[in-house]
Amino acid sequence: MTATPPIRLGDRLIAIVESFLTAPRQSLSEVSAAVGIEPSTTTRYLRQLVEHDWLERDEDTRTYSLGVRMIAIGHAARSARPLRDRILPHMRELVSRFDETVNLAVHQSGEVVVVEALEGGHSIRRGASVGDRDEWFTSSLGKAIMAHLPDSQIGQLYERHRPKPLTRNTLLGLDAILADLETVRRDGYALDNEEAEIGLKCVGVAIRDPHGRYTYALSISGPTARMDEHLTEAIEALKSVARSVGDGRREGR
Repeated sequence: MTATPPIRLGDRLIAIVESFLTAPRQSLSEVSAAVGIEPSTTTRYLRQLVEHDWLERDEDTRTYSLGVRMIAIGHAARSARPLRDRILPHMRELVSRFDETVNLAVHQSGEVVVVEALEGGHSIRRGASVGDRDEWFTSSLGKAIMAHLPDSQIGQLYERHRPKPLTRNTLLGLDAILADLETVRRDGYALDNEEAEIGLKCVGVAIRDPHGRYTYALSISGPTARMDEHLTEAIEALKSVARSVGDGRREGR
C-alpha cells in the first residue's frame, strides 16, 4: 500500500490565499470549508497570514480579505510583464474609440488569466476583473489563444475544462470546437457569439509574447446589438494592435 504524501505547510497557505480569488471576503468557517482544513488549524494559518499583511481581518464582521501585502505583490506582478506595458496604451485607445470593455489575458499554468481590464462608458453585466480566470471554450480570449495550440494540448484542456451548456450557442463537442478553432486560425480572430451569455458578444485576437508564442489575447466585449454595429471595425482594430505589438517584439530582440 502506497502512503499518501503529507500536505506541506506551504501548500496549505497557498490554498488559503487562492481561495480568496473566488470569494474576496470570507469567514473562518468559509475558508475552512473551501480548503478542507479543520477550523482550529485554519485559524492558526489565518493568524500567520494576517501578521504578515497577506490577509486582513475585519474585527466587526470577523471576516478576512486580501491584505495590503498581496495588493503590492499583485501590482509588482503586473509591472513585471513588459508586454502588458506595451499593450496598455493600445487598450486605452480601443476603449476611447469603441467605448466598450477591453480585456487582456495570458495563458498561465493551463488557465486563461485576465491581467488587465478596462471598461468603457457602457457597462456590461459580465465585466471581468484582473486576476479572473476566463473560460477556454466559451470566451474569445480563450479561443484566440487555444487556436495556436496543438490539437493534443487542446484535447487535454477539453478533458480538464469541459464546457458547460451556458447558452444555446455554447459549443460542447470536441469536433465542433476543433472546427471552430480552425475558423479562428483562418480568419485571425475569435468570436464569443453569445456562447457564454445571451446578449453579450466578444471578439478577440491572439498576441505573441517576447518568445514568439501566442500566450496573450486581447478582446473587446459589449452587448450584441452594439458590437454588431462596429464588429468589422473592432476586428480590424484588434488585428492592428496585434501586428503593432508583434513588430515591437521583433524590434526588441
